[in-house]
Amino acid sequence: MAYKSEIPIGMFSQTTYLEKAHHQVEYEIFYIDKGSVEFGLEDSVTTAKAGDVIFMHPGTNHYVKKIEGIDYHCYVMVFDSSVLGNQGEPVRNTLDSIRVSRFIKLPDAVLMKIRDATQFVTEKTFGHELFVKSVLFDIISCVLLTNQYVEITDNRRAEQRHTVNAIEDTLNYIREHYRENISLDDILKITSYSKSHFIRLFKKNMGMNLTDYINKYRIEKSCLDLIYTSKNITEIATENGFNTVQYFSKMFKNYMKCTPKQYQRNGKNVIITSGN
Repeated sequence: MAYKSEIPIGMFSQTTYLEKAHHQVEYEIFYIDKGSVEFGLEDSVTTAKAGDVIFMHPGTNHYVKKIEGIDYHCYVMVFDSSVLGNQGEPVRNTLDSIRVSRFIKLPDAVLMKIRDATQFVTEKTFGHELFVKSVLFDIISCVLLTNQYVEITDNRRAEQRHTVNAIEDTLNYIREHYRENISLDDILKITSYSKSHFIRLFKKNMGMNLTDYINKYRIEKSCLDLIYTSKNITEIATENGFNTVQYFSKMFKNYMKCTPKQYQRNGKNVIITSGN
């Protein structure tokens, strides 16, 4: 079950998680309440057990793998620091100026509140937006009161914010211009980074190079067109930024493990069956 609010917080209650290492530009809190999993975090791998809470800053490379024979359930909170206020406001500045420990300890009352949040947001109980935000404040307050953090320097904080902004600007640019030819020079103009530095930062934060990300985004957009429109393959390829059908088909098969035609046929069959 997933929940995305009007405020920049997402809350998820789930029994599966991405097994491929990935990054994101938001903060993420992972709480496993049942079972255990193999948790990869940057260059380390550990076993996360029921009751463990992992706090990840933007750009943290991570994945979860199920341990054979062991089912698990977890809660995930994804949020942007803007939920704490505008840049320069004291509450937001507090989070921006610290590095929270990766594994944090939270009291049972806060863990229960995380679990209760799922029911609140699912039923859209009056005030559920406020409740979701209060959960985050409880977590951060606990981190501060129990000293589960270290302060970071002004220079490092500025560098981290600059990196996050550059990645966000890049992703927004891709979303707006994916139908067009996008070059690395186009991206560099909006990030103010050198070519070599940006290439390294993008791969570190997104887990893939720029070209692969653009192709992946275009393929994801193409999947929607294949199922929900009557456009032919050539139209879909062209409208989603691919210069040739041949290259589109090659990239599609690399990402989706099937041809565009096969994906279209299977997807439309699912829709028809569901409609009946």
